[in-house]
Order: sequence, then structure tokens, then C-alpha cells
Amino acid sequence: MNNHTLCNIKKCFTILLCTGLLASCNNASDNAEGLSDSQIEIHGDTLTIPSSSTIASRIVCDTVGESSYAATLTTTGVVTAIPSSYAEVAAPFGGRVVRSLVRIGQKVKAGTPLFEISSSDYGEVVKRLIQTKSEMDMAKRALDRTQDLHNNKVASDKDLDEAKTAYSLAAEEYHHAVAVANEYQIDIRHAEVGQPMIVRSPISGSVLTNDLVIGEYLKEDADAKVVVADLDKVWVKANVSEMDAPFVEGIEGVEVNLMARPDSVLRGQVSYVGGVLDPETRTVQTIIECNNPRHFMLPNMYAQVRMHIQNHNSLIIPKDAVLQSEKGRYVLLQIGENTYRRTFVEVQSVDERNLRVLKGLNVGDVIITEGAFYLIDKH
Repeated sequence: MNNHTLCNIKKCFTILLCTGLLASCNNASDNAEGLSDSQIEIHGDTLTIPSSSTIASRIVCDTVGESSYAATLTTTGVVTAIPSSYAEVAAPFGGRVVRSLVRIGQKVKAGTPLFEISSSDYGEVVKRLIQTKSEMDMAKRALDRTQDLHNNKVASDKDLDEAKTAYSLAAEEYHHAVAVANEYQIDIRHAEVGQPMIVRSPISGSVLTNDLVIGEYLKEDADAKVVVADLDKVWVKANVSEMDAPFVEGIEGVEVNLMARPDSVLRGQVSYVGGVLDPETRTVQTIIECNNPRHFMLPNMYAQVRMHIQNHNSLIIPKDAVLQSEKGRYVLLQIGENTYRRTFVEVQSVDERNLRVLKGLNVGDVIITEGAFYLIDKH
């Protein structure tokens, strides 16, 4: 045997040796990953894993039980004034500003004069009020006189009925004029033709805005020039995700951190949870009411909101136990020795590792808690 032939034999032996090693590594890798699918029996949503399967040694089961837990929901919110404590005051009639009676920051009560305007439309309302009052008084005097004559057999029944009708119509006209005057907060007792109209605050609070200019003509549909609000209490409107919305019912405390005051912690309480889910953001609006005696919280400020959920018992399972399919989330429920059934569940996140079971499992159920991902495509 010459040297050339010996060299070729060595090369062939080396190739065969490498090929054998690669095959051995591949088989070992298959066994390590538990890919012996042929050993698993599958019937619909049920599968059986023989004890001899390499997957069986990688599966850990545990019994589902109740645990006490507390969670914190974190979201962002916007400070707003409470609608019943906020008023944008505009001129009810077109007219010229005669006088401004308040300054920014001033505290006012409901009914406090804010400004005066000279308005012909206002003059017509006052004129109508005075005129109908006079007509009603005249009709009342006529009715009293006719009633007296009727009692003395001088006036007929027809005369009395006509007097009563005239008075009823006059009184109706006056009451309508009074209703209009009340709508515009006109002081009926002191209203006089030719006087400027006094625009009053509808609520108690502080003057936040005063954009009045003396001599300026305000149109009837002009924007509000004065804003009055009571900011001793405010709302924080926060959006809670669809999955976290059920937790809000168990909120026992709320902490609010203003972006403008990151070191301050303000307390609040949930006063309302929206009944409509926003289809675009998949969130529910939650309103938190906060005491604001020092007026740190101003409308339109941004805030971080932390809602603390009270301790209570629930079914808690690890996130690794839950698999995802096109039909939804599911776990593998043990129904016999080495036999499991795919069971769909509804869950909510509790923390980074655990989920709360809302539907699909009961206390005492045994599920795969580790190694379930080996079986994710076995259905």
C-alpha cells in the first residue's frame, strides 16, 4: 500500500468520524429539547404524555389555590375643576362693558356682581317686566272693584267672569316676564329702565380669569370673559385599561403626584368609574376626587395616579402556566395520570410573574405550571 492510498483512507475515516459525531449531537439535542412528538397521544384538546417521554421529565404541576394579594394600578391623569363648581360667565345680551367689579384671585359668592353692561336688549326685558307688572296690578284693581260691585248686585256675573279672565291673562304675562328676568339673574325688585345690566356670579369661588375691557362691545354669542371656580376640591380624570377596570371596585386608597410637584403626594378617592369603554384606547375613564385646600392642583395639570387595591383572596397562577392560541388564553389542566386538557381561562395581571384567574379554574385544580411551553403546538 503506497503513501497516496494510505492518505485517502485517513481522509475517509476522518469524514465518517465527523459525520457520526454530528448525528450523535443532533440526536442528543432532540432528546434534550424533548422533541419526541411521536410518543404524545393527542385527541382534540386532550393529550397524554407517556412517562418515558423526555418532555414528561420537564413538566411541573401544581394545585390551584387562593392567595391573598394586593396590587397597585399606575396610570396618568389630568386635573379638572368639578363641573358644578366651575362657571364660565358670558354676557347674556349684546352690549358695551361699563364697569368691571372684580379682580383675578378675588373670592366671590353666588350672586356677587362681576361686571356691568349697557344693553338695549336688556332694557327691553326690564321694560317688559315693568309693563306686565303694571298691567297685572291694574287688572287686579279692576277685578277687586268688579267683585265689590257684584257683591252689591250692581255688576253681573258676566262682568265678574270677564274681570277674572283679564286678571288671569295679565298675571300669566307677568309671571312669564319674571321667569325671563330670573333666567338672566335680573334683580326684579330694583330693575329700572335705562340702568346697565349687572352680571352676577352663578356660584361661589375665586375669579380665575377676567378678560373684560372697559368700553368693549360684547356680542350676544361672545366667549366668556370671566371664569369663576371653587378649587377647594378638584377631579383627576384618569384612564384605566380594560383589563384593569374590574380592579377599580376594590380601590382602598389613591395617591396623586403632580408632574409640576413630583415630590408631593396628594390623596384622593375614586368617585366615579365610567360605564362606557373607549373603543379606540380600550380604557375606562375613572374620576378621582381630591381635597385641594392650598390650590396646588390647577385645571389641566398632568398627574401620575397610583390606585392601591385592597387585600383579598383570589386564584393566583404563574404566568408561565398560561399559553396563547388564536382562540384565547389557556392552561393545561390535569384530568388523569399524565393526561391533560386544554382549558381556556380569563386572567388579569397581578405582578411581573403572576396572574389572577377570573374564569376557567377552581380551587383544587391541578395544572402544568412549568414546562407548558414544550406543548404549545401540540393541539
